[in-house]
Amino acid sequence: MDAATLLANSLSENAATRQSATEQLEAARRDNLAGYLHTLAQELANESAPSHIRNAAGIAFKNAVSARDAVNQPALSEAWMNLSDDVRNALKHSLLSSLASQDKRAAGVAAQAVSAVAAVELPRGGWSELIGQLLQFVQNEENTGLRVATLQTIGYICEVVQPQYLSARSNEILTAVVQGARKEEPSTDVQTAAINALYNSLEFIRDNFEREGERNYIMQVVCEATQSAAVAVQVGAFECLVRIMSLYYEYMELYMERALFGLTIMGMKHPEEPVALQAIEFWSTVCEEEIEIGIESQEALAYGEEPAVVSKHFAKMALNEILPVLLELLTQQEEDADEDEWTKSMAAAACLELLARDVGDAIVQPVVPFVEQGIRSSEWRHREAAVMAFGCILDGPETTTLSTLVAQALGTLINMLQSDPDVHVRDSVAWTLSKITELMLEVVDTGSHLQSLVQALVMGVQSGTPRIINSCCSALSNLVIQLLPADMIAEDPATSPMSPFFEPIFKALMPVTEKASNDGNSRTAAYQTMATFVANSARDTLTMAEQVTVEMLRRQETLLGMQNQLLGMDDRNNWNDMQINICVVIQAFIQKSPALVQPYADQIMTNLLTILSSSAKHGAVLEDLLATIGALAGALEAGFVKYMEAFIGFLLGGLQAVDDYQVVQAAVYCVSDVARAIQEQLSPYAERIMVELIAILRSPVIHRQVKPTAITAIGEVALAVGPDFTRFLETTMAILSQAGATTASSSDLALNEFVWTMREAIVDAFIGIMNGLKAGDPAPMLPYVEGIMNFLQGCMSEEDRTEDFVTNTLGLIGDFGDTFKGTVRELLCTEWVQNAIAVGRQRGASKQSRTNAAYAQKTIKELSK
Repeated sequence: MDAATLLANSLSENAATRQSATEQLEAARRDNLAGYLHTLAQELANESAPSHIRNAAGIAFKNAVSARDAVNQPALSEAWMNLSDDVRNALKHSLLSSLASQDKRAAGVAAQAVSAVAAVELPRGGWSELIGQLLQFVQNEENTGLRVATLQTIGYICEVVQPQYLSARSNEILTAVVQGARKEEPSTDVQTAAINALYNSLEFIRDNFEREGERNYIMQVVCEATQSAAVAVQVGAFECLVRIMSLYYEYMELYMERALFGLTIMGMKHPEEPVALQAIEFWSTVCEEEIEIGIESQEALAYGEEPAVVSKHFAKMALNEILPVLLELLTQQEEDADEDEWTKSMAAAACLELLARDVGDAIVQPVVPFVEQGIRSSEWRHREAAVMAFGCILDGPETTTLSTLVAQALGTLINMLQSDPDVHVRDSVAWTLSKITELMLEVVDTGSHLQSLVQALVMGVQSGTPRIINSCCSALSNLVIQLLPADMIAEDPATSPMSPFFEPIFKALMPVTEKASNDGNSRTAAYQTMATFVANSARDTLTMAEQVTVEMLRRQETLLGMQNQLLGMDDRNNWNDMQINICVVIQAFIQKSPALVQPYADQIMTNLLTILSSSAKHGAVLEDLLATIGALAGALEAGFVKYMEAFIGFLLGGLQAVDDYQVVQAAVYCVSDVARAIQEQLSPYAERIMVELIAILRSPVIHRQVKPTAITAIGEVALAVGPDFTRFLETTMAILSQAGATTASSSDLALNEFVWTMREAIVDAFIGIMNGLKAGDPAPMLPYVEGIMNFLQGCMSEEDRTEDFVTNTLGLIGDFGDTFKGTVRELLCTEWVQNAIAVGRQRGASKQSRTNAAYAQKTIKELSK
């Protein structure tokens, strides 16, 4: 079968034909990558081939070089670079030639393929001539299609290649892109492609943007593009303004005063929805930036520092202009809008929420008349907009500013939820009530409002409308959590203001959870609310919580009996979804009342093990099953050991599921839960568990998020098995030493946060090992103390150390002194240790940090005697 036929079949509506073609193409890629890519490049370049075949060839080429996820990218990159220079050069030449195709789709997908190769080669110093070739293509006035495809390519490259690999040509790239984006450009297609490329290049032209003359020119071109006759250009220009505001807020004052206030307010009124949406997004971004600046300024003030960026208060300055536009847009709802469709009224509501958080009290007075007038309107759009506006301003202004208004409105909102004839209005009322119960519950008078509020919310749960069900479930959950007496932490209270309503609420939730489908996620919302009520039961409602759990176990067993009747993936996914939800409720009961769960333990564990045996390939189910089993272990403690023989294989399987890191994470958490529960009875299983935990730490492909959790779990295993951990000590200390060598630059915030999380976990593990060995002979740990102290000293010398790290370090130092006494005097009686103790005692340190500092100081004093 030739390549064109295979590519055509890969697009077939017939699933069997499509799968067969896809498998043959994948086999060709594995067997002979050079030949496979050569064939695809030929098909892409073939001007006589149908457009859809050329498009399929281009996508297949791109996918052979560019992975959908970061885990698989190194293998694809290596495979490409292992091709000979001649082969790669020929393929690159063919791809560049395809940019000039008269077929727009083929040229567009060639742009994607070129950028995929560039993402591999440019960071490695390859294809150095590429940018120069693309810049020549952009200047080819005779071939508009080539210019469009080339600008698309430049945009893609700017999106996928790190700025440092383009910096040498950044000025030329910017010149070419801005040239094409100017209003004088005769081709709308070229201008659209250029403005989109400019959007992708904004992050790496920071040096240019910091120079006033260049910044002025860029802003002029973008602002002029917002006035283009072409909608696509306008949309792209407003997208650029959104991105510019996000990246370069500190430079925007002049442009806001001269142009952006007017342009964006007019843009919000634009009849073309895509333009209006981006103009609204501009103001949402302004608010987001100013909210973040406010948070950072407060943090800087707390530390006696100057904030990095000062708010210009653009939103507050423009409030009187933008607020009326947003409120008017709220009334432009689309009656039959799809739930997933983002409309102007939805965007306006989201912007209004951010605006309230940004300007605070200033928003209340201008919005109140709109609410008061609209809520009495006979037109449903005005009633819905009024309620939505009210809900949107609840987060931001001071509670004292809003409390009277909320108290006055509550009765009206309750009545509207029960009786308004329009479902859109009831939907927004339910959402607003969920916001009130989340943010301003103190306004709800439990004597006069609570019963009518709960009754209205129960009616909402019974409404059959998914969005209303979801909001009412959220409001009920807020009520039961926040109204539970504060002494819940120390001892379960006898009752709660919500106790009288548990029975009607459970009765309303049950039918929703029994639905065959999960429309709008409403079934899941009902299950989650049920779990929240179980978790927040007072003593007088524990019996009902127990009855609900018994019903969950019955449903679980019914579902297990239905497995052979499942037809296709939809049935399986629905089955999985219900099992997950049931597990959430059961887990809530286990954690709520370990004593009451004892009689059901065998039934729970039998069910869970049966599901585990049939759901090995369904990650989401496995996560919740492992979490529930971990909770059960915590409830049963040593009694859980009777299930270990049946469970250990599934636990090890979860630890080995490296293709699904969330399953691995859940399994690692479960190891910690089980270790804490059965303590020394873990010993017969410890070796197999440790092999998998070490493998996780050595794995180059497992998501890095799992590794700190695995290190902590090692500490839990060590603490559980005590002296028996000695057999794992050498291997463990070697792997922890390697993990501790990981460093990060302060510029990579995500990696820096990960490194400190790793370091905290390493110290946790040392503490677990130390305390585990102390139960017998701690001497095997002594040879490692000096290396550990060097590690701690290096970390403590870094300014961005975390408080948790400091706290744990002081605890470990105290343990060393308490355990090894004078043997470690020289290591502990040092200046850096005293400095560390001072850090733990300093003003603002946590209570635990001060306690550990005192413990460390006490043991060192003992050593000095």
